[in-house]
Amino acid sequence: MEDCADQARTDVLLQHEGVFARPVPSPAECKRLTVDAQGRSVTWAIRLGLEMHEAALRCAQMKLERIRPGGFSLEPRYRFNRGTKEKELITPEEKAALLRQGGEGLKGTLEPDVVIHSGDPLQIQAVFDFKFRCVNFDEEPRWRDFPLGHRYAGLSQGEIYREAFGDHVELIGPRAGVFR
Repeated sequence: MEDCADQARTDVLLQHEGVFARPVPSPAECKRLTVDAQGRSVTWAIRLGLEMHEAALRCAQMKLERIRPGGFSLEPRYRFNRGTKEKELITPEEKAALLRQGGEGLKGTLEPDVVIHSGDPLQIQAVFDFKFRCVNFDEEPRWRDFPLGHRYAGLSQGEIYREAFGDHVELIGPRAGVFR
C-alpha cells in the first residue's frame, strides 16, 4: 500500500508537470480553482487528492489481485451499528439504488479504501485508507473529523474505523508510509 501511495503521488504530479511553478504545488496553488474529471469546479488540492486516490486504488488492485485473489475489497461500503458492533455489507447494487434515491440511506455508512479479508468481506483482517496532502507530503496525514450534526460527531474517521473494524486500521500516505 505504501508503494501505491508513493507511485500515485509521483504519477499524478508528473501528469500535471508545468502546471505549477515547482514540481509540487505551493499552498497558494493548492487553493486555486480548477475543473475535475466530472467537470466540477474544485481546488487543486481536491483534484490532486482525488486523482492520487484513484491511482493508488488502481495500483492496490493490481498488486492484491496477484497476492490475495478474492481476499480483498476496494471501497466496500458498510453499515455499522455502534450499539451491537455489527456490520452489514452494502452491495454495489444497493449503493447505486440508494444514490438514485438521493443518498440519504448512505448517511453514516463507512467506506474504507482497501479491506483485506478472509474471502468474506465481513471477516475483516486489515483496513487501509489513503490520504493525500496537497502540500507538506512529509507530514503525517490526518484522519477526517466528523462535523457537528453527523452521527459520529466528535470522533475522527480513524476512531470510528477502529471501533467498527478493529485495531488493524492503517492510514497510508505517500513518502512516509503507514501512520497509526
